[in-house]
Amino acid sequence: MLGVHILLAVGLAAFVDALSPLGVLAAFVVIHFALRLASDLLGLRRYVCRLEYGTRFAFWFAAEIFKASIDVARIVLGRTVDPQPAIIRMRLARHDERVATLLGCLLTLTPGTLAMDYAPETGVMYIHAIDADDADAVEAGVREIERRLLAWLDAGEPRPTTTTDGDQA
Repeated sequence: MLGVHILLAVGLAAFVDALSPLGVLAAFVVIHFALRLASDLLGLRRYVCRLEYGTRFAFWFAAEIFKASIDVARIVLGRTVDPQPAIIRMRLARHDERVATLLGCLLTLTPGTLAMDYAPETGVMYIHAIDADDADAVEAGVREIERRLLAWLDAGEPRPTTTTDGDQA
């Protein structure tokens, strides 16, 4: 569906004689808002939600990589910095190997962290952090990545309904 979205944007940009990168981007935004307005009518709600969440995640994660790069540079180049490396054991919110693989890749892309192992039967991931003097802060950062990743993956899907007993219907 994203390919159709991009083709519509390029077509609109060509139609208004603005085939520059900025013109295509502007046309992409216009097409996106039109699809957003008509998403329920056209049955594209899930696609539009995932595109929005994915875009937010990409920008947020790029900023996190930049901040982590600064932290690692401070550790490497600092004269008085004494890093406290540690391996943190963390139970993931969702016991799904695909989600664990994505999260592990994202953690490994982030400077200063490395996903070492995942036990699918228990849902536990082992993470190495280059500076973990506060293990709770490292875990909170990983939880934030996991929360945002799951929000993106679950975007546009209906929420599970619960019965009065608290069980899912």
